Amino acid sequence: MTVLDTGNESESDTSSILTELFSDDELDDDSATDLDPDSDSEDPDDESDSEDDEAVDEGQLSAEEYLAKAEQLDVSQLRQKRYSPKTQEKLDETGEYWNRHCRLLGVDPSQQWHWISDSDDTVRFLYGFFGWRCDIRRGKNGRRCPGIRYKSSLESFWKWWHLVLKQKTSSGLSKDTMVKVDDVIALVAEEKKLELHRRPKKNMYIEDVAEFARVLLTTTETTFGCGWRRIQLLFYIQLAAITASRPGALLHLRYRDLGLKLIRDPDGGRPHLFIFLKPDFTKRFLGKKPPNEFKIPEIIFDPTLALSPHVTLLSMLFHIQGFKRISKTGPVLDSAAKLYSLDVPNGKGKQDLHLKDELLDKYVFCQVERETTGYRLLLDKRMTASTLGSQMRRVGEITGFEDIVKPYCLRYAGAKAFNNSDEVSEALQNVILQHSDIRTFINHYEVDVDVDTQGVIRETGSQTDLVRFACSLSASIDPNRPFWLSPEESKSLNSLPEVGAWQDAVHRRKRKWKDRAAKFERARIACQARFGALGAGTMSKSRCRVQKKLQEFEEQTQEAKRRYDRAVRELRNEKQRQRNRRIRENLQRYRDEQPVIDVESQLAGMMIDTKVIKTLEHQDAMSAQHLSYIGSMMAAPGKTIELEYQRRIRATDEGVVYCGMEEGRPTRRTIPPRRSPSDDEEDSGPPAKRPRCSADGEPDCALQSAIKSVVVTEPSQRPVICFLCVGNPQLPMSKRTMKYKNPGSLTRHFVRTHAKLVWTKPVRCNVCLIDLKDKMALMRHAESEHGTVCRSHPSVLGL
Repeated sequence: MTVLDTGNESESDTSSILTELFSDDELDDDSATDLDPDSDSEDPDDESDSEDDEAVDEGQLSAEEYLAKAEQLDVSQLRQKRYSPKTQEKLDETGEYWNRHCRLLGVDPSQQWHWISDSDDTVRFLYGFFGWRCDIRRGKNGRRCPGIRYKSSLESFWKWWHLVLKQKTSSGLSKDTMVKVDDVIALVAEEKKLELHRRPKKNMYIEDVAEFARVLLTTTETTFGCGWRRIQLLFYIQLAAITASRPGALLHLRYRDLGLKLIRDPDGGRPHLFIFLKPDFTKRFLGKKPPNEFKIPEIIFDPTLALSPHVTLLSMLFHIQGFKRISKTGPVLDSAAKLYSLDVPNGKGKQDLHLKDELLDKYVFCQVERETTGYRLLLDKRMTASTLGSQMRRVGEITGFEDIVKPYCLRYAGAKAFNNSDEVSEALQNVILQHSDIRTFINHYEVDVDVDTQGVIRETGSQTDLVRFACSLSASIDPNRPFWLSPEESKSLNSLPEVGAWQDAVHRRKRKWKDRAAKFERARIACQARFGALGAGTMSKSRCRVQKKLQEFEEQTQEAKRRYDRAVRELRNEKQRQRNRRIRENLQRYRDEQPVIDVESQLAGMMIDTKVIKTLEHQDAMSAQHLSYIGSMMAAPGKTIELEYQRRIRATDEGVVYCGMEEGRPTRRTIPPRRSPSDDEEDSGPPAKRPRCSADGEPDCALQSAIKSVVVTEPSQRPVICFLCVGNPQLPMSKRTMKYKNPGSLTRHFVRTHAKLVWTKPVRCNVCLIDLKDKMALMRHAESEHGTVCRSHPSVLGL
C-alpha cells in the first residue's frame, strides 16, 4: 500500500490558491478588456447585481408603518392576550365580583386596583372581600348561585383574583403578603364553616364504563329523541375511557382528527382496522399544547361490543355516508360488509380509508335539531358541555351509582390506569395526559388506594381485584336510590311558603298585565275611531299628545308583561330548587336509614324488595330497530373468525338504521318515586304491547285502524291520533298509534311538535301522499283532511 505525503501537497495547493485569488493578472485582463474600444458593452451581470441591491421587497411596509405598529403595542396586555378565551372569561367573571364588592362599599373599582399594595390595609380589605364572596347568593344577571362551600374553592377564587390583579397593575403581591392572605383564607373558611377537604373526585373504571354503556343502550327511563344522540354519547364514553382526554378536547373533535386505516398483520391473516385519533383542541395556558395521536386497534373476539369504538364510529359514518367516493357507476365503500372484505394491497403495509372532503371540518359530536317530521343533524355545531354532563348524570342515576357521573371521571380513571401500567413510563404518562410534571397527577387527581395492603404486608395472597371493585362506582349500585320524587311529593311542593309567595306574585302580576293590555287596547281603538291612523299625514298638537299617551300605555303594558314573565320564571326556578332540596334530603335519609333497614330485615328473615335492573325490561316501549341494535351489540363473540366479523357487520348495520330512528317518551319506574303523567297523554296504565308485524313487514290491523281514523269524512269529525306521527315510519309503533285524551290535547301536541318548529324543507303527509310546502298549507290540510284544528296566532307558529 502506497502512503502519500499529504503535508507538502497541501501546502503547495494552499499557496497556489492564494496566489490565484490575490493575483492582479485577471484584474488587469478585465481592465484591459473594458478599455478596449472593440470590446463588447457593459457586462449584463454587473447591471443585474446592481438592480438586486436596490430592489425593494414587495411584502414589506414603509418604515413609518413599522414604527407606528411598534408604538401601538401595549406591553401590559401581552400575557392577557396569551390566555385562552375560556381562561379570560373566568378572569372577567372574577373581575365582575370585584366590581360588585367595590360598588357595595362605595369606592371606584378601577382606583381600588391601584390602591392594592403590600400593606396590612390590603390584607384587611381582602378579608372582607373573601367573606363577602362566601355570603352572596346571586351571580351573573341576578341568577341564584349556591355559593362557596369548600375551602379549596375559595383558594381557587383567590388565585384567579391575583391573576386579575397582575393584569390590572402589571404586578402582584409579594410572597410575604401572599402568606398572610393564605392565613386570611383559613380564617374565613373557619368562620363560614367551609368544608376543609377537597370536592370528592371518583374514578370511573372500565368495569363501571361497561355497566354504564349497557344501561345507556337499553334504558327507556330517559329518551334521547333519536338514535344518533344515544350512539354518539356511547362513542364519547368509549373514546374518553380509552384516551383519558379532557372533555373539551373530545367535544371539539372534527372528522379531520379521525383516521381509519387497515393495517397489515405481520403474522399474516386479515388486516386489522385502526382508529387514528388526534384531539387537536386541548387545554391551553400561555400557548397551545402539541396534540397526541392515539392508535386504537380493533379487538377481535371482544367480549362486548358496547366498548368497541370501531363499531360505533362505523355506524355513524355509514349513516351520514361519510367515506369518500370517486366512482360514479362502480362499487363504493358504503357498508360494513364491503369494508371488512377489503385487504391491504401487495407491497403496502396499510390501506387508508379516506372521508369526504366536505366532512373533514364537521364536528364528530354534533347537535341534533328537532324538525316537523323528524330530527336533523347539525354537523356544523358541536355538542355543548352542559348537554354532555346532563346526559351522563342522568344515565348514571338510572344505573344506580351513588356518586354523580361526570365526564372528568373517565379522565381520572384513565390517568390512574396509565400510572399503574408497566408499559407506560412516567414521561409517557405526562405526554399522554399533557402534564408538565408528575406532581399535577399527584396533587389534582384522586388516587384511590385500590391494592390489598393487608395481603402485601402479611403475604397471605393478594385480593387486589376485590379491593378494586370496592373502590369502583359499580360497588355503590342501588336501583332503589331515590333520585326522583313521587307525584305526591311533587304536589306537596306547592304548599311551601316560598313557592306560595311566587304563585301569588304570578297571579297578581298577570292580572295587572291583563288590565294594562285591556286599557291600552281600549285607548287605541278609541283614538283610531276618532283620529284615524295616527301616523298618516301631518299631525296636530292634540294628535301628538294622544300618540305620546298611547306609547306610554304600550310601554306600561310591556313592562307589566316583563314583570309577569319574570315572576313565572322565578316560580319555576323556585320549584326546581325546592325539588332538588327535597331530593338531596331523601338521598341523605336513604343513605343513613336504608342500610340499617336492610340489615334488620335480613336478620328478621324478611325478603328485601330490591329492584334489579334487567336488560330489555321495557321491551314494549322500544322500537323494533332499537331492540335489534341492542341484540347485536350484546351478542356473544363468534366461535370462528368469520362469525366474529359477521357479528361486527350486523352490529354496524343495525346501528346505521337506528341512528335515524326516533325514540318515544321515557317510561316510568314501577316503584316510587314516579313521575306524574302529563295531561296531554293517555290515562296511565300498563305499557301497550308493540304491534306485531306480518312476515312481509306490513303493519298489522292496529296501525291500519289508526291510519283510517285520521282520515275524516265529515268536517265535524275530530280524531285523537296525530296524522303526521302515524305516517312516520321512524317512530316507535307505540308513539305512532298513541291516542291523546281529547282533540284539544292532540292540537297542543300538533302545535308544539310539528307546526311550531322551524322548517328547512317541505313536510310530507304519508297518509295522503302529498307534500306541504309551508305552514299555512299544513294548517289547511290538517283541518280539512284530518280534523286537527289549530287557531293559534300566526306569531306563535313563527309566521
